[in-house]
Amino acid sequence: MSVVARQSLKYSIVGYFSTLIGILSTVFLYPNDLEFAGKLQFVSQTALLILPVIALGIMHANVRFFPKMSVENNQQSLFKFSIVFILVNFCAGLLLLSLAVLLFPKLKATDFWEMSVYILPMALFLAVIQLCSKYISIKKRIVVPNIFENVFPKIGMVVAFLCFYLHYTSEKDSVWLFVGFFVLALLGMFLYLHRLEKLSPRVDFSFLKQDAFGRELMTYSFFTFLGSMGSVVALNIDTYMIGEMLTFKEIAIYNTSLNLVRMVTVPALGVYTISAPIIAGLIADNKMKELKELHHKTSLYLFAVGAVLFGLVAVGIEDLFLLMKNGDQLAKGLPVVYVMGFALLFDLATGFNGYIISNSKYYKFNNTTTVALAVLTIVTNLIFLFWFKMGIVGVSLATAISLTVYNAVKIIFNYRKFGVHPFSNKYLYILGLLAVVLFVGQLLPDFENKFVTLCYKPAVAFIVFAFGNQIFTIIPVKEIMPKSLFGK
Repeated sequence: MSVVARQSLKYSIVGYFSTLIGILSTVFLYPNDLEFAGKLQFVSQTALLILPVIALGIMHANVRFFPKMSVENNQQSLFKFSIVFILVNFCAGLLLLSLAVLLFPKLKATDFWEMSVYILPMALFLAVIQLCSKYISIKKRIVVPNIFENVFPKIGMVVAFLCFYLHYTSEKDSVWLFVGFFVLALLGMFLYLHRLEKLSPRVDFSFLKQDAFGRELMTYSFFTFLGSMGSVVALNIDTYMIGEMLTFKEIAIYNTSLNLVRMVTVPALGVYTISAPIIAGLIADNKMKELKELHHKTSLYLFAVGAVLFGLVAVGIEDLFLLMKNGDQLAKGLPVVYVMGFALLFDLATGFNGYIISNSKYYKFNNTTTVALAVLTIVTNLIFLFWFKMGIVGVSLATAISLTVYNAVKIIFNYRKFGVHPFSNKYLYILGLLAVVLFVGQLLPDFENKFVTLCYKPAVAFIVFAFGNQIFTIIPVKEIMPKSLFGK
């Protein structure tokens, strides 16, 4: 097995393990103190929100320009410059924030300012962690960086929550403990990088002056920043706005429902990882017929599996909340499950639309659409929160509308430019089966033992899907295997 294959397999395993940690902690741990769980989530999500501003796309430049830098053995120089660049940006950001607070004293009343002592260091650590992760990925090593980048923060949140909940540490010390896990992740990343490639103490930035490379580097980083900023804002602005305009408790309620329904997207992890190089090759060779076939197969597969997972979650979620601590409060997030569930299903149904665009000559279109997505998400959030005062349900509607419009635009673009789209008649069968499952789920009786009810309702739903798949032959069972899926 090649290095790439081994790394991809291990990467997927780590990804599923990380998801499992998130689900278990969401179900069994965080409901015990929704207020503090919301604070931890607010700190981490807000740090992710401002991370692109600190990095300004410089981490992606290390991948983009590695071949050019390696010719003269300047790759480490670019990496070190990137660290300095991030630190300078961070310091400049602190000065601007201080100036903003002097000009607008009301900023001190925001949750961001109150929690900034944790948020800002975390954002800095995250920026350098992601830089190291991108640099290490050049060496076809993605598993260990994934552990430091994604697993460590989840474990850190669990440890910080437990220490506070069990009264081992104060609230402030617990949040600092959470931040400390990012320090550990950063140290681990540097040690692993040093093991792969011994870091030289020499610092030389003269390469920036050669052939105006500095200007080229900054231009590329800026355009990459625009694309990543739009995506990050769209994915994380909901938690920030709930924290600022509602309460930390409602952050936890919202994220509990969202994390449970996000399980429908887990299968996409492996499929997109495998698909990316295949898509690039088909577009490069102008094999539009093969691209269309691949698009149909992967999209149908993801939509079908996503519909099954969403159906299982939907019919059992109310009974799950009844078994959870503070379940009556968590039940306020039920509309979030359905709103975001259908939005994420549509996202899966559209397949790898973004990969087609990013691997073509129209890659800059992704920057435009992601920035537009961010603006639309912010505007719709403000409308539903301020005007309609719909709380976390409004936030989920805003996110769902933005995500749906974003995907619809990409579908239209790909159809006009490449003549490909993801849909087929089998989508109607899947939607019909999902409707039957949701309807039957409402009719099924409840047992006195809630755990029995929680187990048997999803089991019935799965049987309905299985029989439906057998009758309509939506996806032959053998095609669930990746090799069959891609015709290999």
